[in-house]
Amino acid sequence: MTNAGRKIKIKKPALLEAIKTAHGMKTGVCELLGISRPTLDRYIEADIEIQEAIEFAQVRKVDRAEYKLGEAIERGEAWAIQLALKDSKRGRERGFGNAMDITSGGKPLNWKDFINANTEPDNKESE
Repeated sequence: MTNAGRKIKIKKPALLEAIKTAHGMKTGVCELLGISRPTLDRYIEADIEIQEAIEFAQVRKVDRAEYKLGEAIERGEAWAIQLALKDSKRGRERGFGNAMDITSGGKPLNWKDFINANTEPDNKESE
């Protein structure tokens, strides 16, 4: 909800508090203050402290998420362990990634042979 057509002046302390409350999410800041996104962007462009507050809030949000993920891992929650293994470089190096290496005898598969073998009709039914 914005104040369309009306210019409103947001005081810096209120803007900084909204940034903190909305965890740096610009849409949330706009909703809290009743301003449009372009208006918020103008405030951000005009003031380094506001720019830094947005960046800090966004970084802090990710840091908190990582911390909570670590807590869930410590509690032994399978979803958290799986996410951490798939999402980390070391986990992927140990085979926990989403990618799968498909080879045959150490050589890459010929995809045409693979596709043909799985799409040719089974002649045994007609016998």
